[in-house]
Amino acid sequence: MSRDPDSWYEEEYWEEIGRQEDIANAIKNLSKQPIRDFLGIYGDAIDKRLDDVIAQARYARQGGYPRFCVVGAVTAIELTTRYMLVEPLLQGAFLSENWARILINMIIQRRKQAIERELLPLVLGMYEIGIDELKLANGSLLWKTFVTVIVPKRNAIVHAGENATPDEADLALECANTLRMEVVAHVAKKMDFDLETNGFWYNHGDAEEILYEPKSPFA
Repeated sequence: MSRDPDSWYEEEYWEEIGRQEDIANAIKNLSKQPIRDFLGIYGDAIDKRLDDVIAQARYARQGGYPRFCVVGAVTAIELTTRYMLVEPLLQGAFLSENWARILINMIIQRRKQAIERELLPLVLGMYEIGIDELKLANGSLLWKTFVTVIVPKRNAIVHAGENATPDEADLALECANTLRMEVVAHVAKKMDFDLETNGFWYNHGDAEEILYEPKSPFA
């Protein structure tokens, strides 16, 4: 019995759509694994470093040294940007730790933190995370405030010995904490880490109960 031509084309069309969806899902899952591996191995050491830097920045603020608080908060943001976001997410994009390392090393060697600041919204956008819309408590945009207000203030402190106000220190700390608590937490959830339950990055805690061997990217 011959097949209805119209029906045959329709069946082929939907079969092809199904194959494309399967391929897209496979690529998506494949691209997540390098990110999970990086965060599972290095996430706890990075968190420890961030805890230390932010604690020192907060201590400087409480001790009456807001300029040092601003410097510390920006350092925490740069560490978060590089190690928690740009480097692991680029590994997912390139499906290779080596490619991500090459690009990150080029950025570091040229001391172009500005490149990382430009890359971050683009890289996050690949995973449907919109940092440009994220707001601070005063209603200002997180990333715009960091780039146009906090970074210039830090540069003026470091290069010209400028002072900072307590309000500027508080704003810098809020930027650091919001980036970590909101954006990094969003990435963790997308990569299926349950930090609230497991407490540590090395324990991925999925159905296969993957346990990573923690290492430090700073060693």
